[in-house]
Amino acid sequence: MNKTIIAIFIIIYSFIIVYPSESKVFMKRDEALETAFPQAVKIEKKEIFLSSDQSQEIESLANSKNESKLYILYEAKNGEKTLGYAIIDTHSLRTKTETVMFVINPDGSLRQMEILAFFEPQDYQPGENWMELFEDKDLDDTLKLGKDIPNITGATITANSLSQATRRILAVFKVASEQGQLN
Repeated sequence: MNKTIIAIFIIIYSFIIVYPSESKVFMKRDEALETAFPQAVKIEKKEIFLSSDQSQEIESLANSKNESKLYILYEAKNGEKTLGYAIIDTHSLRTKTETVMFVINPDGSLRQMEILAFFEPQDYQPGENWMELFEDKDLDDTLKLGKDIPNITGATITANSLSQATRRILAVFKVASEQGQLN
């Protein structure tokens, strides 16, 4: 009996050593916003509350499910000039989450995205080169896996999830902008 307990303990302990937690927070919100908008004098926080109709429109534009009716948008300004916007989104991958900051140009195109936290194994995290493929993209039919965005070998779920999140966030921005919620 004692040998069995010791064997189980050794097996569990070896998994802890061999497979350590790979959760990682890369950057906190304020640091990420300062990095994205170094010339900003002021960053205003705005809450976007979506109606059911707006949520349905977002799902239609994004071709993906919208699970939230509240988004926090950060508008970076230098004087009266808007430098851009950021929306930070946390979404599920396989069994854990990732948090991504989407930086949006005033014209609604994606300037950049930055992974702020990734709680899946690092092998599933997309590389910077792949993420750069999204830069300057608009919400159109080419912003999909298999179009302008190639799949990631060995990380298909991550690629799908991040592509859908990008489309959803750009759709949120578009709907909120068209309906005057950014003013």
